Amino acid sequence: MTAAASTNSDALFQRYGPAYRWLVTLTVMTGAIAMGLASSMVNVAVPSVVGAFGVGLDQAQWMATGFLATMSASMLVSSWLIEVLGQRITFTAILTVFGTGSLLCAMAPSMDMLILGRILQGAANGVGQPLAMYTMYTVFPPERRGMAIGIYGLATVLSPTFGPIVGGIAIDSISWRYLFFLPLPFCAPALMLGLVFMPGKQLAKRLPPFDWIGLGLIVVILFSVLSGLANGPRMGWASDATVLRLMGSAAGLVIFILWELRAPYPLIDLSLFRNPQFSLTMVAGFVFGAGLFASGYFIPIFVQTIQHYSATRAGLLLAPGGLVMMMFFPLAGRITDTIPAHIPIAVGLLIFSIGFFLIQAVDVNTTFWAMVAYTAINRVGLSLAIPTLGIAALRSVPPAKLARAASTSTFFRNCGGGLGIALLTAFFQQRTQFHGVALADTQTWANGTTVELLGEVQRLLAETGMPALNQTAGALNYLAQVVLAQASTLGFKDTFLAIAVVAALAVGPAWMIGHTGPRRPPRNIP
Repeated sequence: MTAAASTNSDALFQRYGPAYRWLVTLTVMTGAIAMGLASSMVNVAVPSVVGAFGVGLDQAQWMATGFLATMSASMLVSSWLIEVLGQRITFTAILTVFGTGSLLCAMAPSMDMLILGRILQGAANGVGQPLAMYTMYTVFPPERRGMAIGIYGLATVLSPTFGPIVGGIAIDSISWRYLFFLPLPFCAPALMLGLVFMPGKQLAKRLPPFDWIGLGLIVVILFSVLSGLANGPRMGWASDATVLRLMGSAAGLVIFILWELRAPYPLIDLSLFRNPQFSLTMVAGFVFGAGLFASGYFIPIFVQTIQHYSATRAGLLLAPGGLVMMMFFPLAGRITDTIPAHIPIAVGLLIFSIGFFLIQAVDVNTTFWAMVAYTAINRVGLSLAIPTLGIAALRSVPPAKLARAASTSTFFRNCGGGLGIALLTAFFQQRTQFHGVALADTQTWANGTTVELLGEVQRLLAETGMPALNQTAGALNYLAQVVLAQASTLGFKDTFLAIAVVAALAVGPAWMIGHTGPRRPPRNIP
């Protein structure tokens, strides 16, 4: 924290007393709710957007992956913006950008314009998350930081809890476009609160150096790998476009690492990774990010496309899991203040994995309340680990690098989310295609079940007066739909199982966080 910012905070403490901490908490929570709605509501709208613009799931996923990729990249700019503009101006600026992106999404005439609006929302959200964590960390004393971050975490789960419900109602009653108007009522009070209560600073006469080359490389890497993964199932993994994008992203990563090692003001301070605790925390955060965002993306799509839920019912399915997170987040913050971080992180990963081992057994006949229970179980795991990951990352670094550690930590978690959705979407499409081919090969005249089904459908169509030739075509079309539905179901099951396996494998590295050296006591901000 700079001297100017510190002086401003002292003046605000003198003006408002101990209540100032909670006024800042209210401010960042209001902004977090506004921006959190943007990421939570959209997932229930994917089937509607696919139908509205006539695109496939590989293109529709850019609503989530484009948002997350931009959010991940912009997180790395947050520390520079805080240093240049201060917390107050940065906070108000990102809310303005977010509101602009929301309006653009709501009025988008095409899928490309919708993705552009989502990119603006992601850019604002990416700066906002580290800013909020940094602000909360600096205004609370060391012994209360875990509790404070846990309370702030309530805002991050309020949106996933109620956002999908409100969004589902808007989709079923009006239009998916109204989803993007819903966060705007929270932006206005957040702007006013930010202008009053966020710490400010005098603008610097000279801008500090910034690693624009590193930022450019990050953007190229993320969008190259995401577009390669998105186009792989459709264009072929051996196609020139797919291979060039994936190889380009790999080459870009090597260049980025070499550049960051010599950059005078690196975008990502790679020296942080010399600390084993910080490195292992980043691995666990990446896995949790992939699981968190991928589960929130795939579960609504599964229940709407396979179980034929309405958007509102899909939103109601996710709500109990959000309520579970609301209850466990403050508890997790208290746990973080009292026991070593590796315990709640490893236990959280294990519970999260168990939840998805249960979800991978679902099918079209799985009841609503069974899905609610399975989703709530993995949300318990997330609740235990997410606040702990943030605190563990910050505790492992010196005070001078807190802002960079906060932005790097949230970058890895959200980068994991973007890559997780892209990888799992490609995996889902490949597995669906595999199961479709396998099932189609069994649909022969030697298959008694198939012959019986075709005969029953032809009989029903004959009762409607349909000509015999059309009866055969209709029966075959129905059989194709049945095969596709079954292949999609098996593809979803494989995807959920993949999430469970990856989470289970990450328990080991998470447990090692507690064996990388003595636990450091919390440090004061100078």
